[in-house]
Amino acid sequence: MKNILKTAAAGLVMLAGAAMADDWPEQGINLTVGYGAGGTTDSTARVLASLLEEDLGVSVTVINKPGGGGSVAAALASAERPDGYNIFTFTTGAAVLSPHTQDLPYDTLNDFTFISQYGAWHLGMVVQADAPYNTLEELIAFAKENPGEISYAIAGTGTPQHLTMLRLAGEEELDWKAVPFQGGAASVTALLGGHVDAMVGATEWLPQVQSGDFKLLAILTDQRMTQFPDVPTLQDLGYDIAAPSILGIAGAAGIPDEVVATLDAAIGRATQSPELQEIFDNLAMKMTYLDSEAFEQSVRDNYEIQGEIIRAAGLGN
Repeated sequence: MKNILKTAAAGLVMLAGAAMADDWPEQGINLTVGYGAGGTTDSTARVLASLLEEDLGVSVTVINKPGGGGSVAAALASAERPDGYNIFTFTTGAAVLSPHTQDLPYDTLNDFTFISQYGAWHLGMVVQADAPYNTLEELIAFAKENPGEISYAIAGTGTPQHLTMLRLAGEEELDWKAVPFQGGAASVTALLGGHVDAMVGATEWLPQVQSGDFKLLAILTDQRMTQFPDVPTLQDLGYDIAAPSILGIAGAAGIPDEVVATLDAAIGRATQSPELQEIFDNLAMKMTYLDSEAFEQSVRDNYEIQGEIIRAAGLGN
């Protein structure tokens, strides 16, 4: 009798889930961004939210929860009901880097539903225009001659740029200091104000490089930028280092497949829109759409690869 009741209960849960998926969405959606307002993640997420509103016919509210390189937002999202009404920006640091270097209240591979990847960054290192170094090699030489004097801004600990700088410091035996901020916009402000010697991050620095206020010394991701074809990557400079880059949407584990399919399809359509392409172009980012299955596989692959790199570099927890 107990087994019959259990089977019946499970069937009711499945029917309820199917009914919810058929009617979804019936209310507004919250999109939590793991970084502060004004940065690249926030800017792209707000355009995406607007497009999803038009497509799905409900409000999509952006909520900023900065901290821990996106891990604060991920931790909050993992505890939400898996109904698709609370989703978040799942980014490289929180997804595949920080779990190997910090004790976090979530498991990347088991606590989330992967919905879509919609973009990726170029990451770079910039300094003020009047800085006494014009190349990364010159900055490294200065840091070696002046241990402990160089500081650089990052958009939170555990971010791709942070771990890349730690790896670079390990290879060159450098003593330089990371100064975390709640987002790339705040990092740019810190460099503009002379509070740090460099800023390492996504392309929030683009307007200042274009205006001549900043110099771009190197690209941390694996490809040169079309806007700055003469600026080398770390690999061009002889380092076997390239920061991974993931910008996607996820939610708590257990979101019904039909809801995931609805969200994924809407995000896929958004990536075809001129509005989203324009913000990506303006921020010098890469539009990189992966559907739910491909996004999950990419995260799982990167999780294992980056874990091996981090452990080999002696940076693991």
